Amino acid sequence: MLERTPGAGDGTEPGKGGGTGGTGRCGAGRCGSGGLVGRDRERRLMDDLLVAGGAGGAALLLWGEPGIGKTALLDYAAGQAAGRGDRTVLRVRGIETETVLPFATLGDLLTPFSSRFRDLPGAQRAALESSLALGGGTDDPPGNPYAVCMGALNALAALGDERPVVVLVDDLHWVDPSSQRVLLFVARRLSSERVALALSSREDHGESGTRRSIPAVEIGGLAPEDCAALVRLVDREVSPDVLAELCRISGGNPLALRQLAAGLSEEQARGEEPLLDPPSLGRHLERAWAARIDGLPETARRALVVLAASRSKATGPLRKALEAAGLSLDAFSAAEEDGLITAVPEGLDFHHPVLRPLVLGRAPLAHRLAAFQALAEVSTGPLHAWYRASASAGPDEQAATALAEAAQEARRRSAFAEAALAWRRAADLTPDPACRACRLHRAASDALLSGLPSGPQWCEEALRITTDPVMRADIQGLLGRMCMWKGEPGRAYGLLLDAAEAVRGDDPVRACMLLAEATGPARLLDGHVPAAVRVAEEALALAPPDGPGHWHSLSVLGAALILEGRTAQGRAMLEAADRHGSGDPVRDQQVYALAGQAWSRVEEFARGRRLLTTAVESARRQSAVGVLSHTLAVRGELETRIGQWASAAGDLTEALRWAEELGQLTTVSYTLYGLGRLAALRGDRVACEDHVARARRECGAYGIGCQEFHLTAVLGLSALAYGEHEAAADQLEQTLALALEQGVGNPEAVPFAADLAEAHIRAGHDARAAQVVAWLEERARETDLASAHAAAARCRGLIAPDPEEAEACFAAALDAHQRTTGPFELARTLLCEAEVLRRHRRPGAARAPLVSALAGFERLGAMPWARRAASELAAAGGIPAARTAPDPGGALDRLTPQEFQVSRAVARGLNNTEAAASLFVSRKTVEAHLTRIYRKLQVRSRTDLTRLLTAADLLD
Repeated sequence: MLERTPGAGDGTEPGKGGGTGGTGRCGAGRCGSGGLVGRDRERRLMDDLLVAGGAGGAALLLWGEPGIGKTALLDYAAGQAAGRGDRTVLRVRGIETETVLPFATLGDLLTPFSSRFRDLPGAQRAALESSLALGGGTDDPPGNPYAVCMGALNALAALGDERPVVVLVDDLHWVDPSSQRVLLFVARRLSSERVALALSSREDHGESGTRRSIPAVEIGGLAPEDCAALVRLVDREVSPDVLAELCRISGGNPLALRQLAAGLSEEQARGEEPLLDPPSLGRHLERAWAARIDGLPETARRALVVLAASRSKATGPLRKALEAAGLSLDAFSAAEEDGLITAVPEGLDFHHPVLRPLVLGRAPLAHRLAAFQALAEVSTGPLHAWYRASASAGPDEQAATALAEAAQEARRRSAFAEAALAWRRAADLTPDPACRACRLHRAASDALLSGLPSGPQWCEEALRITTDPVMRADIQGLLGRMCMWKGEPGRAYGLLLDAAEAVRGDDPVRACMLLAEATGPARLLDGHVPAAVRVAEEALALAPPDGPGHWHSLSVLGAALILEGRTAQGRAMLEAADRHGSGDPVRDQQVYALAGQAWSRVEEFARGRRLLTTAVESARRQSAVGVLSHTLAVRGELETRIGQWASAAGDLTEALRWAEELGQLTTVSYTLYGLGRLAALRGDRVACEDHVARARRECGAYGIGCQEFHLTAVLGLSALAYGEHEAAADQLEQTLALALEQGVGNPEAVPFAADLAEAHIRAGHDARAAQVVAWLEERARETDLASAHAAAARCRGLIAPDPEEAEACFAAALDAHQRTTGPFELARTLLCEAEVLRRHRRPGAARAPLVSALAGFERLGAMPWARRAASELAAAGGIPAARTAPDPGGALDRLTPQEFQVSRAVARGLNNTEAAASLFVSRKTVEAHLTRIYRKLQVRSRTDLTRLLTAADLLD
């Protein structure tokens, strides 16, 4: 068994003496023999985790307050895994003072196995070695953090190929941000890797999003009978009433319970004197520790400050630092005798993690500065920079410059969070305001790349400092981008416009790009589609004719015009953009997504999908997941429109996962709309309403004005599918009102108008239905979209006063369908035509369109509509036609969204390793999915799978 950092963690006794972990230590919630007291449920969970990890991968997060016993449970898991004799156990722990060191915890975990990195795909190996400072030069460009994540996942999976791996991570809240990102990435993707991953985190540091994204369990207090067993371990006999009071005061927290019991007087233990509730349980425990620290000799207290400030437990560096401070290792003797510190395999450490911040917090400022200065004198590189910064009591440009260099080194290693923190601290130490603003801007930029939430605050601080117009424009542009991703389009729009205005005269190219970017949030706001057109026109006017800004501005203007309903002008702009050239499909992914969506809204579906697929595959190759989610969501919406629902489900599900992981609320809202619409079409009402409710709950407060436009349309469609026509009309009337209010004039943007007209027709509101049909007809004439012509003619046929007029309307609708791709809408037109024919006592003529409509609905999986068509066919005296050939699209519906994504990657010619890298999963996961795919689709080879997807028109 290989054990990493098996030392003390939360849940240990702050009594004298101690140990280094293992079965002999008597910590919180442990009995004298090393077993746990109680915790039957939690032990079963850990046992299940080990079993699941041995069979195919599993993860679990333990969270709770300090001292509750999380470390004891990890000790239990380590003991159980060691007892099996066939597991590799890797154990690491977050250290508070190491949170600024890039990939410190990941290095502890994986560096011993660096010789195995050679089997990783080249990009993953290079990124992982660079992140762990195992190779690469200082001039290498910044790596990709998700290539690091994939490298770590595959490295652990490779270890699991040899024997099951158990990874135990204590104090996740103190793990450096870059290592946290990797560990959580791995935890979310374990499924077939023979890796069991258990993490522990403090309650006050636990992030609800993290707890939602992986299986998590809260560790609560011990039951009363277990509290009694634990109290007996401190050799105290207490009366039943006193025991009950101890349980109440401690809340069953093992650490608190032992401290309280150990501190009782004989009279209190017998119940002859009352127990006083401490004002704060945390304060009570701190006081217990603090009293012992204050009782140490001054040299011991100063030595403890050096240990608390140090980012290493090794005795060699610690000895040098102590000598620089005029001390020696002997100064620790009193603290070690008192049980405050203990020997661990790496050197010396505090007996409990809470002691480190407590020692630093209680030390006089002079002692703290002296400790950091001593550590700086014996350190090099980033450690020296951080120690020197901590030793600075005020502005210090030399210390700031050293930290700036550390930030650049962290960035080169893909440690953007640590880079952001280093830039932030460098800014604090920078005396010159202009330079301080520049460093704050860099801190905020790296915060955006890493997902740290402090970026907007740092931008605002920088704006208060600098008066330089170009710098202010850059900062406002960055802040606007942050607001856009985080779901605040109103603020993003204002910031981007202000930034463009500030540099319009001095730097028109920069102003052009800022204005073009502002069209994005403009489209998301209430009533701002015309504003998006106006801003895009301003951007184009500023763009030099031979620069990238011209292509960018033409694309965004074309998209805005198409959304407004000026399709001929918008198409002309997109054509001009194509003639001008193209941008980088990764750097300019938002423009690619916008243009792909715009082409689909003028019914150029193949052209739009090619653009979107180019952007998606480019992002996959470069692991650029930050821009992947929105493009996947746009492609999913297009695939829904053209009837490729299995493909749409795969794209939308993956898009939602990335948007959640990256905190991109705007994309979360849009993707939930796409999933809700797909569920409504398929008749899954529960899923549809769940997606809508979640979008409103999580994104509704952020001013995404187009959100309700999308969501009411989804709810109306779902109600219509189930025959609830009044409810459908109510929802869809809201959609129409929002479309008019927001200036959306393209009925293809959200195809709701035909649903609204049909809902009114079937509810008996013929006059209102005629008004909606007239509006749809006017939009069809203005936009010349075949789908709008077909929908308007179908609805006109439903309200036609005589069969001849109805027949002419349906003929016009079917003719329009020939010019566009949309099997669902075609099947609806056939169904409506047959209903009208049967109503006019022509059942024989109704059968053929009903057979075609039923086949179309069944092929898509639109079950409410299929039931309606089957009912009409039975009433017309017909029977469904027998299928003569397997339907490739229907077979693919049996796949899960991720299985579909794997099948598409493999059908594109990627091998298992390449497919895994493309989809950000391990090779083992791809292999496991392929086994299930072959079984579900009844194919035997990659060639058969490719043939199946090609027949379903799912490969570009």
